Amino acid sequence: MEDIVKRYFESRKDVAFAFLFGSQARGNATIRSDVDIAVYFHPKKRRPLEVEGEVFYETEDRIWTDLERLFNKEVDLVVLNRVPATVGASAIKGTPLVINDWGLYLDFMLVVTDIAEDFREFIITDYMERAGIERRDQS
Repeated sequence: MEDIVKRYFESRKDVAFAFLFGSQARGNATIRSDVDIAVYFHPKKRRPLEVEGEVFYETEDRIWTDLERLFNKEVDLVVLNRVPATVGASAIKGTPLVINDWGLYLDFMLVVTDIAEDFREFIITDYMERAGIERRDQS
């Protein structure tokens, strides 16, 4: 099935990259599990890379419908152009289905993983301060 989906995305020129993530990618899906697919569309503005918030891509619904037909399962289609960095960083840890634009993928990966790491550090520091735990030097 993964090969069929890879071919599907390879034929789509509007998608810069796509990943399978979640339980299907981890190999612990059940019969009830949906299929989580993350796509990054070629953005309306090429640079700088930024979250596009309210932008809707005209082919989103078609892709979602096609994927549900291919998998014969419920599909959760995540548009990476408008997700928080933590979601984007998690999605690209999955299985790549296609990377049509390596430059854009690398830019995205660097931006979201950097922001997600900063957020993680903020959460850890905040928790430790609230709990009164002294942090050891990381060096």
